Amino acid sequence: MNNQVKEYISEKLKRLPTKSGVYFMKDKDANIIYIGKAKSLKKRVSSYFIGNNKDAKTTALVEHIRDIDYIVTKNEVEALILEAEMIRKHKPHYNILLKDQKSFPFIAITNEHFPRVIKARNVIDKDNAKKYKKYYGPYVAAERAENIVKFIIDNFKLRRCKYDFPLKRKIRPCLYYHIGKCTAPCADLIDEKEYDKDIDNAIMLLEGNVDELVAKMKQDMFVFAEKLEFERAKDLRDKIDLLKSITVEQSIYVPESDDIDIIGAYGENGDYTIVVLSVKGGKLVDRKTFSMQDKNIDEYSNKSRYSEVISAFITQYYTHNNLIPASISTDFVIKDFDIVKDYLKEISGRDVEIKLDNTKKGLISIANENARHLFKERALIREVPIGLTRLQEIFKLKKAPSIIESFDIAHIQGSYTMAGMVRFVNGVSDNKNYRIFNMKTVTGIDDFASIKEAVYRRYKRLKEENSIFPDLILIDGGRGQLNSAIEALRELDIKNQPIMALAKKFEEIYLPNRETPVQLNDNEPARLFLQKVRDETHRWVNTSHGRKRSREMVKSELEKIEGLGKKGIEKLYSHFINIDNIKNASLDNIANIPGISYKVANNIYNYFHK
Repeated sequence: MNNQVKEYISEKLKRLPTKSGVYFMKDKDANIIYIGKAKSLKKRVSSYFIGNNKDAKTTALVEHIRDIDYIVTKNEVEALILEAEMIRKHKPHYNILLKDQKSFPFIAITNEHFPRVIKARNVIDKDNAKKYKKYYGPYVAAERAENIVKFIIDNFKLRRCKYDFPLKRKIRPCLYYHIGKCTAPCADLIDEKEYDKDIDNAIMLLEGNVDELVAKMKQDMFVFAEKLEFERAKDLRDKIDLLKSITVEQSIYVPESDDIDIIGAYGENGDYTIVVLSVKGGKLVDRKTFSMQDKNIDEYSNKSRYSEVISAFITQYYTHNNLIPASISTDFVIKDFDIVKDYLKEISGRDVEIKLDNTKKGLISIANENARHLFKERALIREVPIGLTRLQEIFKLKKAPSIIESFDIAHIQGSYTMAGMVRFVNGVSDNKNYRIFNMKTVTGIDDFASIKEAVYRRYKRLKEENSIFPDLILIDGGRGQLNSAIEALRELDIKNQPIMALAKKFEEIYLPNRETPVQLNDNEPARLFLQKVRDETHRWVNTSHGRKRSREMVKSELEKIEGLGKKGIEKLYSHFINIDNIKNASLDNIANIPGISYKVANNIYNYFHK
């Protein structure tokens, strides 16, 4: 992976959302080579590029990564299910492919007299569609689905038997009736209308309307606890937990087998990102992303423009797309709806349904959310040059600041204090010129003195080397930190250097020779860019601080070993990287390190294997 690719991937990682979802690793030919799920896309995907302790497969995977894509989901369950579907579809080289293609289970309400609640698979298949009145899921764990089914049947006293109603004659009720877990429709002890009320309650429960039921069960649980009937109280507590789990939304399946396109959108100031989710056989199988620009933006609100944008997108997209689905869903009003619908019929040769349907609300929400994330990601790229220009305009700088250097401090209660500096050139992070300053003159907690030392050391060196100074210095902090940095520049006799501080709490900007801070609008490109630089500085110094703290703790522990000095510790740490590798190393591996005698190696090994 060359430096250009590393820089591209690094920028991608910075823009990843912290939400749950599925990520796609792509090679130089844009082929998907790995698919994974994540609770936090940013944290999980970044982990592939941090540290050296990777297995051979992961190392090979990372070497081939040239791009990263993702789909945001509402929760981890959706991410797990979508990951499985995407792996089945794309069969990526580095994924372990499941030979057993058994699908996830659903909970279904049968379409018959006196319906049953059952666990079922393949509910979306055309052959099975008529068997079920409604279905919910999918559920990742089959056992969870079974527990929910049992809970509903027991509590709503629904039938388990597979009799074909109406029966020709009554039969004797089974054991479940006698233990109070069935209303015995087989014995004609409940009519269908009353039974359907229980089914309706079960449906309400499966659709998430559980608040009243949970409240009642909690009340009963406390009563049992007061009576010291802890087993019954525990049973109710477990049922409440199960009830809450039923309400976790899983929105990536729709109850139809026809092909459907779900259209989501997000835009600002005439620029729009459109996301199309393709559903086949009831399953989400693809996502496409498009950009559109509305050059006729006027005084109307941005939202009112969606109608025209979506209408224009549908006509343009499907004109050049042979795979026109049977149905299109979006929650935006479509301008000239009838004309658009007639046009789709003309080019496809059949009716194409366009509607908002409650059964697709989950997928529409996912489409809109992904459009928003992708728009914001692209906006960051677009706003960089605008941000630089706006900085010049707002703060009356002589030029747009093409070189920016930013400082931040990290410590733990005054220990291991360090300053970090990052450098941005033409709006892009210049990683090779990042710097760390371990404090030499500061003891204890003193952020002001730490900023002063770091700024002084940095620009003393640049002055001595006759190097180029930045167009702008940014300090993470408020008035005190800014004054400390200015004092360092004054001591170096550096004049007319643009400098400012950005405070986290209210995002206030402090300037020299101005008493009150400046506050910019949330969407101001200058503010967004300063925040990006500040946040990158914070990440850099805290990551470096964590590594230093870990290393110092390792050194502190290793210093207890007889015969092991500072040089030996450095060699040991350089070879094994971290304390866990040292602990797990064999005696021979330790003894083979140049400069470590066999006697000292033996002391090290025995220290960790007493």
